[in-house]
Amino acid sequence: MAAVPQQRPIGDAIRRRRAGALIDTPIEWSIRATALLTIVILAGILTLLLWQGLQLFVDRGYSVSRFLSFPNAITDNTTDPTKFRFGIVPPLVATLWVTLITLVVAVPLGMATAVFISEVAPPRIRLVIKSIAELLAGVPTVVFAFVGLALVAPKVREVFGWGVGGLSGFTAGIVVAFVAVPLIISIADDALQAVPRDLRESAYALGSNKLEVTFFVVMPAAISGLTAAVMLGMARAIGETMVVLILAGGNSSLPATATESMRPMTATIASGFGNATTQSLIRPALFMTGAVLFLLTFVTTLLADLVLERQRRKFGR
Repeated sequence: MAAVPQQRPIGDAIRRRRAGALIDTPIEWSIRATALLTIVILAGILTLLLWQGLQLFVDRGYSVSRFLSFPNAITDNTTDPTKFRFGIVPPLVATLWVTLITLVVAVPLGMATAVFISEVAPPRIRLVIKSIAELLAGVPTVVFAFVGLALVAPKVREVFGWGVGGLSGFTAGIVVAFVAVPLIISIADDALQAVPRDLRESAYALGSNKLEVTFFVVMPAAISGLTAAVMLGMARAIGETMVVLILAGGNSSLPATATESMRPMTATIASGFGNATTQSLIRPALFMTGAVLFLLTFVTTLLADLVLERQRRKFGR
């Protein structure tokens, strides 16, 4: 007769489940606490920036309308609100100009590279290109700024004569594009890889070629992830500091075109805090500029995350 397996007592299973719960519960609450801490830190940063920045209007008596409309952002170390000449529009417009040039250069380059390594390149070539992109993402941005100062700025000066010695929003945007490209490549490649293989095979079965499958099946299916890649690259360009500080030219007035010398928000903050005393108006003005910059990047990143979440729900990943 076959041996009947011995049944373990029900009490042993209950004890093991309770022992696992004693381990799982603290881990679960620690993960929740970490997520909550991240939210608290973000809210704390924004609160600090607003608390310091609003002192410009509440304690120092600077006009809100002047802050929103003055066509310059001069970082004078003054305590007189009637002589203070600082407005948020010039650095904001400068930031938008640099971001626009960045996207014009980075999006086609990043998307083309992502499509190549995802749909065309052999696995070994894909690994090499992806590794190079990740390596570029780890290079300090000040190195990109020095390369742009040595190579891009002289060419812009010789060919176009834009900016001050070639330093302009156009020059900064071109170099920032190469800072944003690795991020766009990585996110776009992940989005393309997330498209189910069944869609590709179905298109091939209907007689489509590689080009048709890529542009009419895979990319439309991954449009949410590709859009998120562009938005995250845009957020990367908005928050870049060292490249625009060195290459944008530093002019504090309102730029009419991207070919002019300008000073985006990050460069304005970095250059203005060097001589900002605790009693001057420039200190709270820079904090308020930081709050605007924080909100701009936060909203852009949040929208990108929402778009990526839509991509994950779409393919059940």
